[in-house]
Amino acid sequence: MRATTPTKTASIDRAGVRIHYEVYDNEGPTLLLVPPSPITHSRIYKAQIPYLARHFRVVTFDGRGNGRSGRPEGIEVHTRDENVADLMTVLERTGTEEAVLVAHCHANWWALEAASRHPDRVIGLVAIEPGIPYLGEPQPHWREAGAAWDQILESPDGWQLFNRHAIENRHRDWIEFFFEAQLVEPHSSKAFEDAVGWAMESTGRILADSEEAQEMGAPTADEIRAIIAGLDIPVLVIHGDRDVCQHVTKGRELAALTGGQLVEMAGSGHLALARDPVPVNLAIKDFVYQKWRLP
Repeated sequence: MRATTPTKTASIDRAGVRIHYEVYDNEGPTLLLVPPSPITHSRIYKAQIPYLARHFRVVTFDGRGNGRSGRPEGIEVHTRDENVADLMTVLERTGTEEAVLVAHCHANWWALEAASRHPDRVIGLVAIEPGIPYLGEPQPHWREAGAAWDQILESPDGWQLFNRHAIENRHRDWIEFFFEAQLVEPHSSKAFEDAVGWAMESTGRILADSEEAQEMGAPTADEIRAIIAGLDIPVLVIHGDRDVCQHVTKGRELAALTGGQLVEMAGSGHLALARDPVPVNLAIKDFVYQKWRLP
């Protein structure tokens, strides 16, 4: 059962892939919630939607590869360009002339590119635990695992499970390890069950394809910083200081480069939006109210 229900539910066929979306109509600016697909889908925002929909018009969608959207296979169908095109098509089909993008983890890379390419349509960014490359300090475990991405490991364990062959053949093992590592807060069993359940709606092949696709045609560090510096929109960054997926220094640098507001959450991990939804929701509401002069 959901705390609130959408006023419209539909799907788009974009280039042969079904993209499912929902609209929660209200007055005021539109917030488009961008999920870090395909490891999860729009339900990652289940603690935000009921609250934000009382104050703003909210649009959600399931990214390609999970939820009620299609599950295409192949690296070429999971690129940043495809994901940016999906979110822009959702804006078009929902009659949204402009929106504040709310993104989590690697979906912030898509949001950043959407804002850079479509400055007339993206009027603000809320970056939650942003996974934008080259910013801040790298997490050593990602570098070590990435170096063996294509190798066939005999008995991978822990972060070694971040490996194409392990993800494809031991999908659940990787998913359970990953989300247990992210949920550093006590009493996180429900959030863990939710996250694992959503991830398992997709497949290891799709997840591995999407991981490789994000690196295709990746800009350099200087190019990414130039894109960020060129943004002319209000930015709010929310980051847990115990995040083991995206180091908190990523959020700090994104806020510094954009002149944005930083909300650093003490004791929170990578899923602050699920484990600490009240401060996250209040920060988003206050940001939108202040920037757009709402009463």
